Amino acid sequence: MSNASNPQQAALPSQLVQIAYRVDDLETACRQWAERVGAGPFLCRPHLEVEATHNGEPAIYDHSAAFGQWGPVMLELIQLHECEPASMRDVLEHDLPGQVNHFACFVDDLEAASAALVEQGMPLTMSLTSSSGMEVRFHDARHVVGGVLELYVGSEHLRGFYDKVTALADGWDGSDVVRWVNGS
Repeated sequence: MSNASNPQQAALPSQLVQIAYRVDDLETACRQWAERVGAGPFLCRPHLEVEATHNGEPAIYDHSAAFGQWGPVMLELIQLHECEPASMRDVLEHDLPGQVNHFACFVDDLEAASAALVEQGMPLTMSLTSSSGMEVRFHDARHVVGGVLELYVGSEHLRGFYDKVTALADGWDGSDVVRWVNGS
């Protein structure tokens, strides 16, 4: 986390694995990213099932997501359908097209990494549990890195998904950009 040789460096997670953008139309955005920068192909998942909390209270985070490879990192495109309460939505939804929504990082210890960010002034905005049981934390780090920080443990299951997205991009010819899948 922190760099002992540089005490000014924030205790930010160092395993950046994904950059995410909020979009208005998932399929259109996938095609645009593929055309503009060669990202893809995209595995698209409609209405991911998650249990979300905000400030310890139940919250609604209904979204669809597309996952594709963009160079060395995964690119996630997010279409929000419903995000409540408003205080959570204010952090996760924005009006500026092309603005980063979040940066995702693998961490070894989710609770310790999350606590370190809170201690450095990056409040916990949302905790969620995916349908597969994966725990995720979203911290408001817009004032530090220009977006939210998403933290999760790089489990074997999750790393397998990242490897799948990377493998799909290897040798990809640019066709079949959007690939709808179910599950999370």
